Amino acid sequence: MAEYLFYVGAAIIIVLLAIALYLHWRLYQLQRRIELRKLDAEEKYAAARLHLNQSIQIICKALIEDQVGYAEASLRISKLMDQLSVSEAQRAEFVAFDKLADAISHIPILDAWQSLRKQQRREYALQIEQQEALLGDFVKDAARRMVGHTF
Repeated sequence: MAEYLFYVGAAIIIVLLAIALYLHWRLYQLQRRIELRKLDAEEKYAAARLHLNQSIQIICKALIEDQVGYAEASLRISKLMDQLSVSEAQRAEFVAFDKLADAISHIPILDAWQSLRKQQRREYALQIEQQEALLGDFVKDAARRMVGHTF
């Protein structure tokens, strides 16, 4: 009888060991998949940041070459810096973009702009021109400093 209990005990231990090894193997696989997904997410994040930085560079170069207006460039760059979560310290160096964007943020864009009456469009266009005249040199200077700068 003792021999029988010994074999039953050994069988139970072997089964529990097999279960423990199987669960350990599954945990290892799960951790490996998590690590691969984490690396993939980091690569996608880095690629997205690179794309946003490249977009900023393109807009700055276009602004310097007068291919895009100060207002449009400021709105776009300000939003791109928001998406990049640029720190306040870094953002302070390029505050001209935010100031111009804030000054004209109340003006409708895209479809809302198209739905405005001509008189309203002229009034808003005049406001944009005034703000560009006021802040344009600062925006262009910030664009020059931003070329080659990454966040």
